[in-house]
Amino acid sequence: MAIALLCAAGAWAGSHTWAPDSAGRTQIELYLDPYYSAVNYAFPLTSDSIARLDADGERNLYGVLLQSLPSPRDFLIEASVNPLPVGGVVMRREAFGVYEKARLGDVNLIQALTQGFPEPWAISFFLGNVVNLVSSQDSGKTHGIGYSGFLASYGNQHILANRMVDDHWLELEIKLKGDDLRKTRKLGWSFRAGVKEHSNEEIRSTWYLAVRRSRTDFQESGLHLLRNGYLEFRMDLDQNDLPRPTVLKYSLVVGKKIPFASGKAAFTLDLGAIRQENSGYRGALAHLEPASWMLALRPNVEF
Repeated sequence: MAIALLCAAGAWAGSHTWAPDSAGRTQIELYLDPYYSAVNYAFPLTSDSIARLDADGERNLYGVLLQSLPSPRDFLIEASVNPLPVGGVVMRREAFGVYEKARLGDVNLIQALTQGFPEPWAISFFLGNVVNLVSSQDSGKTHGIGYSGFLASYGNQHILANRMVDDHWLELEIKLKGDDLRKTRKLGWSFRAGVKEHSNEEIRSTWYLAVRRSRTDFQESGLHLLRNGYLEFRMDLDQNDLPRPTVLKYSLVVGKKIPFASGKAAFTLDLGAIRQENSGYRGALAHLEPASWMLALRPNVEF
């Protein structure tokens, strides 16, 4: 049931943008995805319109965004929600019988499908650079948006083992992020490092490093790893163990994308594991923490 819902959600995943003013100085983006959906409002701190960047070369794209970090020129406000992780909480609370039937041995498939997203929602403030991604063949059409800069996020809840926990948290990070969405390909990336503070004393505050890169080329063979693959890595460290912080957990998720329907869609399957080296929780919450190894399973269909 949960897998079918996730695959259906792939039909509405995507990015939609609007420019409220004709000069292109402000921009609204609605990003929809089963795991992370958001709406944001961006505006430049100068009199210039939002910049445009040729995104045909992936390596050059990252280089330009990285070089622009020391010179922020845009500000952005965003509200986000993680639909499937929140759905896992609701299912466990409102349909516990169905939730328990999703167990396969020691693994609960609903928990595996929603693993790795401990924030149900957030409000964020971004200072950096926002660029509209275009192609050299048609520089007038925007295919996506890229970001590089500094982000501050706040939320009042935390998800642990499909349970909602009261926690006012604050996250500060430096990041490069973006999505280039075209009819023939989809490219998404996120490179970030940051710190996360929790008001709930039973949740450990952390330093972290996270990398994610996803690319789907609908016209390419599914055998091409770089053009039809997914990679995500994250490592969390305990803040309180300086100068040699203890590794709390790390995760590695890899995926494969297989185009079908004459290049109009692609089936994707991301599979990985989260290794809990040391508990990220104290007190009563430590007993709710999943096993030292946790499965991450994310099937989907992209269009």
